[in-house]
Amino acid sequence: MLLTGYFVLVWNYTIRAIYKVDIFVYMDDVEYSKELTALLSRLNRYNRYDSQQVLALRAPERAIFMEAAAEKDKLQREEFTEMIKGK
Repeated sequence: MLLTGYFVLVWNYTIRAIYKVDIFVYMDDVEYSKELTALLSRLNRYNRYDSQQVLALRAPERAIFMEAAAEKDKLQREEFTEMIKGK
């Protein structure tokens, strides 16, 4: 179940970043803590998060968050590279 949740979270985030559409709208949020949900929404909005809050998460949730943060960082680096090439 955790693997399915992780898959849904990562793919939903990836598709949302590329196409600006949520493909898995009815995701089961019960398995994720409120802290993880809050951190992911803050990461998506502001690209900032508190490292102490990340360390307070359970290990599987921390792995999910770190994967999302790495994906966000990768997308921002690509956008920055394209922006520099455009000048």
